[in-house]
Amino acid sequence: MAHAAVVGLHALCCGLPALAMLAAAISGATSGAALFSDAIQPFHDFLHVYEVWILVVSALLVVSGGVLEALSRRGGHKPGFPWLFAFSVGCFIANVAIIVAHRVS
Repeated sequence: MAHAAVVGLHALCCGLPALAMLAAAISGATSGAALFSDAIQPFHDFLHVYEVWILVVSALLVVSGGVLEALSRRGGHKPGFPWLFAFSVGCFIANVAIIVAHRVS
């Protein structure tokens, strides 16, 4: 569940704005893109205010998911590579990279 929460946070915080930017870029309509940008601005501002807390919650979920994954695997119940945990870590790294890149620019 912790892995799913991290992936969900990533989809909400990074995927939704990225999808919005892609939709505006593909539309090609300048006025539509401007209106869309104005509509999503409150969500963007909200994310900026809480981005550090979102990152902290994401990190806690990755760590708790890793601990639960390790405990589950110690009992020999899950053979194979932990793909969901790897995806969860990847999403966390992407969150960090996006926040750092956004703060630098």
